[in-house]
Order: sequence, then structure tokens, then C-alpha cells
Amino acid sequence: MLTITTRIGDYYGDGSSNHIWETRDSDGALIAELYVSADRHEIMNIWVDEDHRGEGHARQLYEAATDQMDVFHAPVAHRTPEGNAFAEAVGGETVTPYPCDCYACDTMEN
Repeated sequence: MLTITTRIGDYYGDGSSNHIWETRDSDGALIAELYVSADRHEIMNIWVDEDHRGEGHARQLYEAATDQMDVFHAPVAHRTPEGNAFAEAVGGETVTPYPCDCYACDTMEN
């Protein structure tokens, strides 16, 4: 039996504040996690254990998150190819553009 838990935490030690949804198996092993920023409600990361990819865990976490709050996909320039495929598969809104000085945004054509 799988369980979904939620908590607030940082993004792998960076000090940011995120809503985190996690799926664990009956032994408590982490299967998947979804990080959503507390300020913009932007998806920061989705991770699924390699042995469990393609089983719907990312979608399940996304649906659990959107049942609790508005959740937005990252701007296209910030997405990995897998993240972009996920956003297209589940649908939903993209976060409102915001000032950003990352490499992807600096190299986008206007």
C-alpha cells in the first residue's frame, strides 16, 4: 500500500520553503516526491525512483497537490525535457512570468 505525505521543507538543502508531497511504499521507502515553492506555488522538482517510473506516481502527487492548492508549472525555459513532457501530459497552468536572472532566461530570444 502506498501513502502520500506532505510536509514543508527546503529544496535539497538550499534553504528555500517548499510544499513537499511524497509517496512511500509499505516499508517506508521513498518512491516519488514533488516540490512546490511556497511563494509562487511553482513546481520546483518532481522525482520518481527509477524502478517505479511509468507507474503514475508523479501524476498522483500532482493531483494530490492540486486538490490542496493552486499549483503551476515552471516556465518552459526552466523545464527539463522530462518536466516539459510531464507538464504537457497533466495539463495545468504555467506560473506567471517573473524577473529571473538564470542562464536559461538570459539566453532566451525576445
